[in-house]
Amino acid sequence: MQLNKDTLLTTLLINRGFLDEQSANEFINPDIKDFRDPFKFEKMDEIVDIILEKRAKKERIFIYGDYDVDGITAAVFLVKVLSEIGMDVDYYIPNRMEEGYGLDKKAIDFMHRKKCTLAITVDTGVNSLDDVKYAESLGMKVIVTDHHKSVKEKEDEELLLLNPKLSDTYEFKYLSGAGVALKVAQGVYLKLGVDLQKLYQYMDVVMIGTVADVVPMVDENRIIIKEGLKVLKNTQIKGLMYILKYLKFQNKTLNTTDVSYFISPLINSLGRIGISKMGADFFLKTDDFEIYNIIEEMKKANKKRRELEKMIFDDANSQILAMKDNKPKCAFLYSDRWHPGVIGVVSSRLSIKYNMPIALVALKDDIGKASCRSVRGISVFNIFEKIKDKLVRFGGHDLASGFIVKKENLKYVEEVFKNNIYEMQIQEEKKILKIDMEYPIEKIGGKIFNAMESLAPFGLDNPHPLFLDRDLSFEYIKKFGVNNRHFNGIIKKKGKNYHMVAFDLGHKINELESKIQNFDIVYYPEKVIYRGEEIVQIRIKDIKIKDDFYEIFTK
Repeated sequence: MQLNKDTLLTTLLINRGFLDEQSANEFINPDIKDFRDPFKFEKMDEIVDIILEKRAKKERIFIYGDYDVDGITAAVFLVKVLSEIGMDVDYYIPNRMEEGYGLDKKAIDFMHRKKCTLAITVDTGVNSLDDVKYAESLGMKVIVTDHHKSVKEKEDEELLLLNPKLSDTYEFKYLSGAGVALKVAQGVYLKLGVDLQKLYQYMDVVMIGTVADVVPMVDENRIIIKEGLKVLKNTQIKGLMYILKYLKFQNKTLNTTDVSYFISPLINSLGRIGISKMGADFFLKTDDFEIYNIIEEMKKANKKRRELEKMIFDDANSQILAMKDNKPKCAFLYSDRWHPGVIGVVSSRLSIKYNMPIALVALKDDIGKASCRSVRGISVFNIFEKIKDKLVRFGGHDLASGFIVKKENLKYVEEVFKNNIYEMQIQEEKKILKIDMEYPIEKIGGKIFNAMESLAPFGLDNPHPLFLDRDLSFEYIKKFGVNNRHFNGIIKKKGKNYHMVAFDLGHKINELESKIQNFDIVYYPEKVIYRGEEIVQIRIKDIKIKDDFYEIFTK
């Protein structure tokens, strides 16, 4: 089949299963007009009517967000767009250290004291029926918007709930928390007859939450990210303008990697060390001095987060290595030295490293706060659901879940966790890189960048195109990062030098020997800012030594 595209783009499209002109064009050109109808959600009509009733009565509403980037951006977005139509809107972001996951009675009391008559949760609340009932007993209405959980229960019917994963009628299941907030706003604006462009001027906020939540990069998520990256370039959010300047991104072609590796961690760092509300303030404040101080706090928090992450990783990793079982199927570890805001990142890294479920519990004052990551085929959410009567609270989804537990119940939870997992079959994850085509680096130019731009954004269900080049030599390499996990340097080919970087491949190369070895590489090109100028960099995803120095003499 020959699509009406150039050969390079045609090959990449066919590799992704687009075999006709129509499906290829729909994928390449996601259009803001192609958003799905928000009223396909079962209770959207009722929810929109409640919001508009509060607007008509000029009553105060609160947006209650989760403390991660997705939750913060979802909350901020609704505050912005509902304020635009004259509503009295405030926001509440729980403190990760003190309140934990989901709705919280203390927060409900606070909102009630502030004359709140309607609370809208974003990116959280689907497991908070008791708290919703408590809020209603005080005369507050609660609308729950969430995207966690995949199994509908009877209690879900009792909630004013929007959740694409639990919807029978909304066909796209993989919106982020910020994406669900966008659907609420679309419903409100459509019913009011307000121009949706007033909504979409803040699409960069929704995009940051969507990228941070690592949802599939297909369907509505492609529209959100494509549009959001365009809006980010000339953002209306003063804090984001300052962040782009701080990161020296003002003149750069922005992509999802910039968001996930640089922008999101700065915002997330505040929540991880316990000052989540400041992450929302960053988006909403307009005073230059206040924004500057928040960014300084972000930088300090990010530095502290990295230090804590290394300490917890080294500690937990050494415990796994010391296990009596040579091939454990899981790890359930706890310590009173660990910071609850950082254990999620570490459990994720360890789960990937050992291809097994990991539960890390930070202990303090007879309470344990846990973050768990799993592997394909094992739902940690379902395990904890079986014993929810032993937990103070829990939430999440199949592969990533968290809970709060009293110390007296910790051993029981550990036993159930391990017993359940040891009865299951963990699927062996073979990491296979799918190479799109052989493409020598000296051919890199506008054509390959145009093709990649057509396919972007990349992520889950839309991986980055990968190319192969052979017999390259490294002019220079330098390892960097924790335990020298990464390396960068210069590739030399046909008398030309190319900047390169390789993450998580430091173990595959020796700095001294690399000077006399040739390599095949799997890579993709990217544009980066280097010393104030945009240059092409080779992002190496795997390397293979062509001629091992020692083999030459030992064969």
